[in-house]
Amino acid sequence: MAHYQRVKLYHILCQTRLDLICFIDEFYLCLCTNDRHANCMDFDRVRNLQCLSNDFCKDGAQCLEDHPTCPSTRICVCTDCFFGDQCQFYAKGLGSTLDEILGYEIKPNTILSEQPFSVKLSAIVTMIMFIIGIVNGIVSILTFSRKKSKEVGCGIYLLASSITSVLAVILFTIKFWFLFFSHQNFVGQRFILKANCLCIEPLLKMVLYADNWLNACAAIERSASVFQGISFNKNKSKRVAKRVILLLLIIIISFFIPQFLHLQLFDDEKEERTWCVVSYSPWLQTYSSIMIFFHFFAPFSINILSALFIIISTTRVRAATRTDVNLLGHLIAKLKQHNHLLFSPIIITILTLPYLIISFMLDCNKSSNLFWFYLIGYFLSFIPAIFIFFIFVVPSPLYKQEFKEILIYLNLAKEKKVNHVICRKPQDVVMKQF
Repeated sequence: MAHYQRVKLYHILCQTRLDLICFIDEFYLCLCTNDRHANCMDFDRVRNLQCLSNDFCKDGAQCLEDHPTCPSTRICVCTDCFFGDQCQFYAKGLGSTLDEILGYEIKPNTILSEQPFSVKLSAIVTMIMFIIGIVNGIVSILTFSRKKSKEVGCGIYLLASSITSVLAVILFTIKFWFLFFSHQNFVGQRFILKANCLCIEPLLKMVLYADNWLNACAAIERSASVFQGISFNKNKSKRVAKRVILLLLIIIISFFIPQFLHLQLFDDEKEERTWCVVSYSPWLQTYSSIMIFFHFFAPFSINILSALFIIISTTRVRAATRTDVNLLGHLIAKLKQHNHLLFSPIIITILTLPYLIISFMLDCNKSSNLFWFYLIGYFLSFIPAIFIFFIFVVPSPLYKQEFKEILIYLNLAKEKKVNHVICRKPQDVVMKQF
């Protein structure tokens, strides 16, 4: 059958395949209209639509034009996560964010009870994490605020880490609700979009990175105390800790300046959503990738190496003083004694590793077979900040004892108050009413 005779049968395809929008054959490109008729036009398969020069499009995008010598239209086919007329914006400049993972799941202008299961579950988990995180953070702050906990710089680092953990939980909760309300049509929608992009997201990243480094500083402090032994100066340790915390915050903020200066909102009309993007350049992508690795792997390496140094050093000292036990026996004994030093960094790494993976695996498509892995991995990365009490206080004999002292103090204060009320004279109660 001649190709022009086949065209009249193409209406059947549009009428029987209701999901069909368009199709092509050797000679025609056909569009299915709203009334399910085939609207066909000549189509040259071998025609080269690529631009003669690819200088117009950026970041590896494919350039297409309608005429090889005098084009009237030129478009760029962007790769994943790049946007803009020239693909000049990059949506992952700060690593993976909740916007990329959950943004497409949220239905615009729809109340929470009518949202998909993933959105409602995320809202419930977010609020549970917020409550647990605030309670854990406050208890940890009280524990590390005690005088005995701050005798050396390690306690000061963990006190600062407790504060950053509380801030991370608060910012994470604000982040989720800002993302949800950014899809609701109201007067302040644009303000929420800008605040989420230019303020909440960078602050959340900086707080998480600061938390990692504060834990690493605590590990270095422990190693220094073991290395210096009796010559370890506690007062100097506290002074150094306060200066290091201030310097650490300045450095982390400085690391974010190159990314922050390039952050902006981009309204993607095709996807019908607004992206928080970075004006992309090759060096900035390399810089961002290095920062993600650096802020996760460097603190983890410091924690592990410090813990191993403490265990090996104390094992050698013990082996030198007690020759009745072999070296392996001393090592096992020290591992049992200092297992909390290894427990904390290993738990933190296990929980944050999925986030590090999705920072490089996550694309910007509307759907993904790994959606639940991305979502769970993102939530898991906040578990160390939420359960800081169980990670640092419970495994440590010293800090656990300080927490018990707080409970004893509160219990005594409560009993004292009750006894004071019982022992008051009846006339005092009557007079108070007046």
